[in-house]
Amino acid sequence: MIRLLFTTSVCFFLCVTGWAQSAVGTWKRTTMLMTEADGKTTDMSVQLTKAMPCTADITYTFVADGTFRTDVPESCGQMKKAIESMNKSGRWSAKGNKIKVVMIDKSLPDADYDLTVSGNTMTWSFNYADNPQMPNPTKAKRTVITYKRI
Repeated sequence: MIRLLFTTSVCFFLCVTGWAQSAVGTWKRTTMLMTEADGKTTDMSVQLTKAMPCTADITYTFVADGTFRTDVPESCGQMKKAIESMNKSGRWSAKGNKIKVVMIDKSLPDADYDLTVSGNTMTWSFNYADNPQMPNPTKAKRTVITYKRI
């Protein structure tokens, strides 16, 4: 459960990235591919949804003023408060295909990400080596998260 909660936190943290002109709107996560140090890749969203089905309905809203919010459904029960306490809101700023994310709650450090956008799909690539301040208990090399605009 701790690994899933950490993965959820990283997911929320990662999901606040995007180009200023493309990120504005509301999004849902569709995949979260984590590549371990040994090269094995796992879709962590499958494990997360199996353990906590409500996470499939979490939405991420990016506002044109550079703020974002994470909306956790009531069906998450007690976990709603825990998830929101770490990831409810923050600020984002984009330049080219890079973005800096600043969480209001400092439970996770500021971080930089790569982004690709195609239609209603955004993909975030997070390389742990580029963000050594980010907690990495699984010693993963990379996480790639895909979102669909809703």
